[in-house]
Amino acid sequence: MEAEIGSELFKFFRNVVSHFPFFNTWDEIWIKKSVINWNKDGQSIDKFLKKYAGKETIKYRFWEAKKRKMAYLSINFPQKYQNDKIYLKEILSEKEGLKFSFILMKQIIDTQVEK
Repeated sequence: MEAEIGSELFKFFRNVVSHFPFFNTWDEIWIKKSVINWNKDGQSIDKFLKKYAGKETIKYRFWEAKKRKMAYLSINFPQKYQNDKIYLKEILSEKEGLKFSFILMKQIIDTQVEK
């Protein structure tokens, strides 16, 4: 499930940040259904939230070879997707989000580069 959610989560964060550039920090960023669907529903952010709202927390662990220890993170999906504010920091902290993104990108690059 790591690859499936990783791709969708990365796309979700990217779309939120690029389409709603009104915030200065990760912890300030919020969205809600009426804002996401102001023009048309069923777009990628809306699809992601419809699919994962109410799902249980997903926990990941990754081996960090340079630090010689495991890295742990949790993805917390919103309990409901209505017209309440959903903060990105409640789904995944900025630090964990960056770490998750870098790890997934490295795994993809590792499969594409011949040694």
